[in-house]
Amino acid sequence: MISYNIKGIAFDLEGTLINLEPLHHSAHLEVFRKVGLFLSIEEAIKKIEHFIGGPDRAIMEDVHKLGYKSLTIEYMLEIDRELYEKQLKELKHIPPREGVLDLLEKLKEKKIPYAIGSLTNTKNAIIILQKSKLTDYFKRDKIVLKEDVKNLKPAPDIYLETAKRMNIPPYEQLVFEDSHNGVKAAKAAGSRVIGMPIYYKNPTAIKKLKDAGVFKIFSGWRKVNLEEFI
Repeated sequence: MISYNIKGIAFDLEGTLINLEPLHHSAHLEVFRKVGLFLSIEEAIKKIEHFIGGPDRAIMEDVHKLGYKSLTIEYMLEIDRELYEKQLKELKHIPPREGVLDLLEKLKEKKIPYAIGSLTNTKNAIIILQKSKLTDYFKRDKIVLKEDVKNLKPAPDIYLETAKRMNIPPYEQLVFEDSHNGVKAAKAAGSRVIGMPIYYKNPTAIKKLKDAGVFKIFSGWRKVNLEEFI
C-alpha cells in the first residue's frame, strides 16, 4: 500500500458533498436562453469553459465571448442568482451524495480532521448545510467560504485556509473536488486532489479534471477507501 502521509481532508461543497448542480445548471441555461443561446447541459459542458465549477461571472463572460451580449454580465448574474436562490429556498431537504455520511462517520471515528472549502457564499451555504444536516458534521471554524478568502478558485487561497484551520501543511491535505477550477486551486495550494465528478460519464468533464491534475477519479463515494490514502 502506498503511503501518502495525509493528515487531513478538505471537501468542496456543491457537487462534491451534495448535488445541487441541477439547480445551478437550470438557472444558467435559463439565462442563456434569455440572450438567445439555446444549449443542453451536454452542449454547455463542451461550449462554456466554466460551466462546471464556475465561478458564475466567468460563465457569463464565456457567453459574452461567444457573441451573446444582449444583456450585461451584471444583469445576467442577477437573473441567475434569483433563479438559483428561489429553487434553493423551495427545497425542503438536500440529501448528501450517496456514501458521504458514511465516510464522514469514519473520519470522526478515526479522529482525522476535515474541512469544507467552497466558493458558495455564506447565506446560501448556511441554507445548504442546514437542509442537508451537514451541520451535524462540520463545525463553523472548519468551513471556508467565498467571503473568507481574497482570491477565489482556481487561486489556492481556499485550500491554503482549510489546511491552516486543520493545523496541517497543505501537502498533508487531501482534497475532494468535482470541478477543474477546484482541482487547480488545490494543486496550487500543494495538496493532492481526488476527482468526484457528478458527470463522471461525460468525457469532456473527466478530461478537464485530468488535465487540471487529479491523481484519481471516483464515480461515487462508495468506491472511496480511506485506508488507501491515510
